[in-house]
Amino acid sequence: MKTYAETQGENFFDWNAFLDNTPKYRSKEHLVACDLAEDWVTCACGNLCDIIPRSSSGCPKDYRLQMFGGMFYREIKDGQWQQAKSTLLTIEKRSAELISELKK
Repeated sequence: MKTYAETQGENFFDWNAFLDNTPKYRSKEHLVACDLAEDWVTCACGNLCDIIPRSSSGCPKDYRLQMFGGMFYREIKDGQWQQAKSTLLTIEKRSAELISELKK
């Protein structure tokens, strides 16, 4: 399976790897991550399977996944690395539920 980001011509961004080796707050690497996290195509939700239903902007149609994606962006922006890691896990869990439902 491809990620949604890849289907939109973007490279896969490994958010888990990023959060395992976080940069200094407000560094260039942090600001790049903020830009990626802000865009539905490249955020944590965009780097998930492309079969998850989305709007034309790439925003997941699932309200809970939308909410978790917004939380993730704010946590990345604020340099709240541990919270972002926890939210990423929640995003991955919810995505797995959605994918399982879609494959039935």
